[in-house]
Amino acid sequence: MKTNEFLDKVEKNIKGQRLTLPGDRILIGFSGGPDSTALLHILYKLSPKLKFSLIACYINHKIRPRAAKKEIEFGRDFCKKMKIEFILNEIDIPKYAKENRLSLEEAGFIKRKEILQKTAEENQCNKIALGHHQDDIVETILFRLFRGTGPGGLQPIKPISGNIIRPLYNITKDDILGYLKTNKVRFLIDRSNQQSVFSRNYIRNKIIPVIKKRFGDSYRSSICNFADIISTENDYLADIVSKKIKKIARFTPGGKIVVDLHEIRQYDSWLRRRIVKNLLEELSGLPGTGSFDDIARLNRIIDGELNAVSLEKGINVLCEGEKIYFTKGKCNIPNTTMNSGGKTELTELNSRFKCTQFPVESAVTEVQKGGDRVNIDFDKMVPPCIIRGIKPGDRFRPLGLKGSKKVGDFLTDKKVSKHIRDEIPVIYDKKGLIWLVGYQIADRVKIDKSTKKVLDIEFIKRKNNRQT
Repeated sequence: MKTNEFLDKVEKNIKGQRLTLPGDRILIGFSGGPDSTALLHILYKLSPKLKFSLIACYINHKIRPRAAKKEIEFGRDFCKKMKIEFILNEIDIPKYAKENRLSLEEAGFIKRKEILQKTAEENQCNKIALGHHQDDIVETILFRLFRGTGPGGLQPIKPISGNIIRPLYNITKDDILGYLKTNKVRFLIDRSNQQSVFSRNYIRNKIIPVIKKRFGDSYRSSICNFADIISTENDYLADIVSKKIKKIARFTPGGKIVVDLHEIRQYDSWLRRRIVKNLLEELSGLPGTGSFDDIARLNRIIDGELNAVSLEKGINVLCEGEKIYFTKGKCNIPNTTMNSGGKTELTELNSRFKCTQFPVESAVTEVQKGGDRVNIDFDKMVPPCIIRGIKPGDRFRPLGLKGSKKVGDFLTDKKVSKHIRDEIPVIYDKKGLIWLVGYQIADRVKIDKSTKKVLDIEFIKRKNNRQT
């Protein structure tokens, strides 16, 4: 493909898919390899005509220290020649992977996305451009297929998803290398990509050459066409699955998912599989989570053959009564001093406490908003007040009772599952528990005839994209 044809095709991609608009500020994920180097060079050439500006971001993963040093030096020099700002970010991927029981590939996927989004926000970039091309799409589809994915996992890498754009999505690796050679654009080779230890590298280096030899270059378009057909059908089915999930699943503030067992048992097997796959991906934050065997084991829970299973990435799925709990570790609520005259953030639960003081005449003694707001006697508290999680042996005297009771026993009486109790905050002062949040206050802080000042405490849960 000639240079002008190459540029015309990328420009057609940008305009046809509306990947950029005049005035956009674009952050490019730049490693110095052929794909990202070609992307940066091409967008640099198109930027005056399409009226967008560019910033380049290199991420040092701490996997290849010697190679990273060379790549950083190359990236700075390359960007300097084109007068493009170069940003360096660093993250210890091996450490993160070990701490979170992930492969280096999975850890890199998660942290790259986080860093690019954060860098874009810090530098007022409204788009992030990545160098994914047609061969990447093919490799991804084969990778997921070999791992046992269903139709939902065969979605192709899209030209645009959110604020991420891929201008080279329908261009082959051979054409990219040809463009770089023709224009004498220097780039670096990541030697680790030539090693077939990682699954994707094995597909690229061992499997695809065999496919290409047998079926010719048309294998790419054949696989991509197949993925496009699947994608259209998936979009329709995904809407159905989303509506069903809203009906049967609850996303807790601490990151767990609670599913109505009775409802999901009534669904056909294809719908069950898609729902479970969706929930596992949601919990892990990684597309492709949930192999065929994982889904089969979870179906045995739904059918009542198993009570619990442990899956990859630290995910546990447990059945209790008529609920299925999808969890990934416990929620640890740290000791936090409550501001009795304002707001106190509780990031672990994506929530906050809001405290307001007022005269007793304005008090409301009934529990409000499903138990997330209470009024107590301000003068009966003995500060400081501490917010924390439930601990073994915690006791209190619930409102209206004569004796004390263990918090665990109180929650058991209320039929609150043990699997979500780590997400329940408690507020303590020097005398003990004041409020088991969402359930009951201690009798000793109730409002009575002697009350002069009232403290209104409200527990406010922020709704995230998936919480229902």
